Amino acid sequence: MFILRAMRLLVRALTAESSHRQIAAGIALGLLVGFVPKGNLLALGVLTAVSACRISLPAVFFSAFLFSWIGLLLEPWTEPIGHWVLTQPALYDSFVWLYDQPLVPWTNFNNTLVMGSFLTGLVLCYPAYRIALPLVEKWEPPVTARIRKYGVGKWLFGAEWAERVHSAI
Repeated sequence: MFILRAMRLLVRALTAESSHRQIAAGIALGLLVGFVPKGNLLALGVLTAVSACRISLPAVFFSAFLFSWIGLLLEPWTEPIGHWVLTQPALYDSFVWLYDQPLVPWTNFNNTLVMGSFLTGLVLCYPAYRIALPLVEKWEPPVTARIRKYGVGKWLFGAEWAERVHSAI
């Protein structure tokens, strides 16, 4: 029943309860969540901030899963970016001050891979949104119609259950 409920909520959230802009924003912010290496306070903070936004959370989680794998492939390019940023003499005093703050060292911002991946994700968020929006606008209506057309889609949406309850009353 747990898997069935999760599938029902997932299909409903992807197809019925989110606007195209919310789904596209979820994909774009999922890219940021996926690119940031996990296991530090920065990843938790990004995920918390994204979860507080009014966007499609299933889109966030699916794109985060996808971009986590892509982020692993991009590590040879993101690590030099982080190294370049962290070794800028003009930013040295700022980084020292940040590192002396209470909780900030747990973000691992001073790790070249974390900094490079985070900055790459930030830079790619807006282009990802601009690319995802027309794709979602084009493909979401036919996919939703197809899911609703078949019995499995109706069952996942709970239409049969609602009809049974309504007829029993």
